[in-house]
Amino acid sequence: MTVRTALRLAVVLMATAVGVAADFTGALAADPLGTAGPFRSVGWGRCETGVQAQFTGACDPPPVEESLPAAKRSQAHYERAIRLLSLVRMEQARRAVDAAIASDPNNVLALKLRARMNIPGDGGAALADINAALILAPTDSDLLATRATLVCGRCDKNAPLRDANEAVRQNDRNADALWIRARILAELGQLPAADEDLSRALEIEPDYARARLLRAQFRMRLGRLKEAAEDADRIIDGGGGNGGGASALQVRALARAGLGDWSGAVADLTAILGAPGAPTTASPRMAYFNELYIQRAIALVRLGREPEAMLDFEAVIGLGGRPSILRMQVYLRGNGFPDVPLDGQRSQVLDDAVKACFVNDACGRGIAQRI
Repeated sequence: MTVRTALRLAVVLMATAVGVAADFTGALAADPLGTAGPFRSVGWGRCETGVQAQFTGACDPPPVEESLPAAKRSQAHYERAIRLLSLVRMEQARRAVDAAIASDPNNVLALKLRARMNIPGDGGAALADINAALILAPTDSDLLATRATLVCGRCDKNAPLRDANEAVRQNDRNADALWIRARILAELGQLPAADEDLSRALEIEPDYARARLLRAQFRMRLGRLKEAAEDADRIIDGGGGNGGGASALQVRALARAGLGDWSGAVADLTAILGAPGAPTTASPRMAYFNELYIQRAIALVRLGREPEAMLDFEAVIGLGGRPSILRMQVYLRGNGFPDVPLDGQRSQVLDDAVKACFVNDACGRGIAQRI
C-alpha cells in the first residue's frame, strides 16, 4: 500500500471531550482538562456510590454559600463547576460557571472555562467570552490560543495564526498552544512546521496523547511511516491516551500496511473491528468503519487469507446493494478486467476480479472509492 492510500484512509482525531483541572495557569501532563482550546479528556471523577448515583447527583459538591463576598463566591462557583465537570455533570457545571460569572464578570478563569465548554458547539458565545477575558488579560497565552481555535476557518485565514503565534510568544512552554498552532499550520499546508510544533509540545509533555496522535497522523502524510507507527505505539502502550487508542490503532495499521507489514495491519484493524464475519458494533454503515473493512480486506488478500477478506467485502457491499456492485463492475471493466459482467449481480467472476484488484495499490484505491 502506498503512502497516498494510507493518507486517504487516515482520520484525524481531535479530542474535544470533557475533563477538569485544578489550575489553568500551565499545560501540565497531570492536567486532564488542558489549558486552551477543546478540553483534553472526559471526566475522571469517581463517585463512591456508583456510576448511576453519580449521574443523578449523589456526589455533586454542596451548593455555594451565597453570603460570601462576590469575588470569593465567584471563585467557589468556578471550583464547583470544575468538580461537576470531573463527574460529567455538564448541565450542572454550566449553571455553576454561569453563576461564577454573574457573581464576578471579571473572573477570567470562569470566562475561559465557559468558552471552552462551548467547544465544539456555540462558537459565537465562546468567542464573546474569550474576547471579554482578553480585555482583562490581553497577554494570556491560553486565551489567545483558544481564540485562534475559534476563529479558524473564518474569513481572515491569517487571524488564527496571528493569535497562535502570539500565544506561543507569550508562553513558549504552553503545550496546548503549540498543539493548536500545529493544527492551524497544517490547514495552511505547512506540515513540517506543524510537526515541529508538536515535537516541541511533546518535549514539554511527553505523555500529551492528542499531540502525539496528531503528530503520528501528520507523519503519515509526510511519508514518515516508521515514525508514525512509533508514535502510535507510544499511545497504545500507554493505555490509549484519553480515548485515543482506536485512532492510534488505525494510524499504526495504516503505517504497517504502508511498510508492508500486512499481518500487523490486520491485527490492529481486527482490534478495532472484531474478527471478520463476527458480530460487532463497528458497523460498516459508518464511513469510518467502512474504509477500515476495505483496508483489512486488502491486507487479508495480500496475506492469502481470501475467505476472510471476502467476509469483509460482503459486509461492505451488502450495504450498497446492486448500485454499488454495478459501480465496481464498471470500474473493473475499465481497469483490466473486461470479462466482468455489467449486471449488478454478485458472481465468482466479480469476486475473483476484486481479489486481484486488491493486490494492486491503484486498483484497490479505485474500487474502494466505488463501494
